[in-house]
Amino acid sequence: MRTCGVALLGYGFMGRTHTFAHKAIPFYYSPPPLDCRLKVVCEANEPLARAASAEGGFERWTTDPLAAIGDDDVEIVHISTPNQHHLPALAAAIRAGKHIYVDKPVTASLREADELAGLLEGYRGVAQVALQYRFFPATLRAKQLIEEGFIGPVTHFRGCYLHSGSVDPNKPVNWKSTTAGGGGVIRDLGSHILDLLTWLTGPMSEVCCASRIWSPRRPSLDEPGTTIDIDVEDAVAMLLRREDGAIGTVEVSKVATGTEDELRFEIHGRDGAVRFNLMQPNFLEVYDCRAKDGDFGGGRGWQQLACVNKYPAPGGKFPNPKFSIGWIRSHIHSLYAFLAAVAEGRPARPSLADGIALQRMLEAVRESARLGRWVKLPS
Repeated sequence: MRTCGVALLGYGFMGRTHTFAHKAIPFYYSPPPLDCRLKVVCEANEPLARAASAEGGFERWTTDPLAAIGDDDVEIVHISTPNQHHLPALAAAIRAGKHIYVDKPVTASLREADELAGLLEGYRGVAQVALQYRFFPATLRAKQLIEEGFIGPVTHFRGCYLHSGSVDPNKPVNWKSTTAGGGGVIRDLGSHILDLLTWLTGPMSEVCCASRIWSPRRPSLDEPGTTIDIDVEDAVAMLLRREDGAIGTVEVSKVATGTEDELRFEIHGRDGAVRFNLMQPNFLEVYDCRAKDGDFGGGRGWQQLACVNKYPAPGGKFPNPKFSIGWIRSHIHSLYAFLAAVAEGRPARPSLADGIALQRMLEAVRESARLGRWVKLPS
């Protein structure tokens, strides 16, 4: 089995998630696609870097991302830093020919997305964006059914991604609540639900979006005792239209009281429908118009498919496929898909090009909210 050195930039919440996924891969996939070695972790200052190295089990640490990317024993670079730091790291990793696993959104702005697109010319590495909600058995099954024609032509769709973490106006916030950091719920949560709907149903043609900043000034998480101006949205509502006339709605919010981590979609077609709720991740619900109707309902109605942990081999054996699934499992399968692509020398999806297309869509949604009118989405 090929050995592959890994560098991780940023050991916050997502950096820990990526590290955990690496350590878990050999348990869930036998054999794993690569023998990955956690070589170096990079954090902003020495105490953080030392602590990250010890906790994550890395061979060494650094405070210099370019040094981590340039190390000769590193083939794979994980980018888990705040959004505004993605582009310099991506540029360095692309120039060094390293394989890349990067958190969404790929950049902090439309200008940066366009710059990244220019950097991809001649890049021969394997790169994937960590849009992990594509990697639940239930969402993979939805994709499979739609591609098989189960629902027929799409007539209508709806989606939402709701959190409640910003309801309290006195809760300290970080870069995710500033334009300078590349934040806002459109980029943070909207990236996931818009990616899923596009992946499942195809590209959207135009959007009309309304947004709100719930609390325009909040305490700073990074500098206790100070407050910062909030210049990005806490909640949005969108109307979306496809070229074929199908229409849909999307809501994204961090001020949805009573929610935890509620990502939902429902896609209606001529012949059937599918729906999913992240708070019930074991099941995909399906409706088949071909089922026979009759007295007392016949055989017609919504049905639950028990997707649970039923990944194809070499996954799906540990834990038992009937055991309930969780959020972290989608990250493990997302990373597995990337490592398998690296091992086999083939492109990974969602690719950096997919991430750039999604970024352009996100920025068009923000522009619609700013202008208060319909905006054409990039084709």
